[in-house]
Amino acid sequence: MYEKLEKYQVKIVPGVGYEVRGQWKDDIHDLKSRMVFDINNFTIAEAAVEASGVPFDICHQGIKSIDALVGASVGKGFSKLVSQHVMGKQGCYHLGELVMNSVKSFLQAASREGPDWLDNEEYQQRWQEWINNYQGVCIYFAQPDISQENIQKAFGK
Repeated sequence: MYEKLEKYQVKIVPGVGYEVRGQWKDDIHDLKSRMVFDINNFTIAEAAVEASGVPFDICHQGIKSIDALVGASVGKGFSKLVSQHVMGKQGCYHLGELVMNSVKSFLQAASREGPDWLDNEEYQQRWQEWINNYQGVCIYFAQPDISQENIQKAFGK
């Protein structure tokens, strides 16, 4: 009766951070996004979306809301920014889902492989931030004494 496909591919962008290409597709939508996350300052360096399938013509206007994210900090308040400017009355709810899941994909990729040019101390600091962020929303991270080493061991790294 209904099927939805979501797909995310993440690649390292030398000197910058990570590129996430996402797709959100069902019987009436086909949205493809591209976001570049600058790991040096945790901002969105680039954001674009292509809509080859939308249910209404006005949806093309709504997907332009992704432009509001360029330069935005991916940290405290980011979800609210996406809710207000990407998913709001002038935006697209499904694009907001793509954006938020692109952030999650970026974080998942960054936890598996850090860029060569990023200082090790900086990378360790990022890890601690990720651990702190997940402590209240994940049973594994809520355990005492969770470390980067424990997590990477579970990932097979």
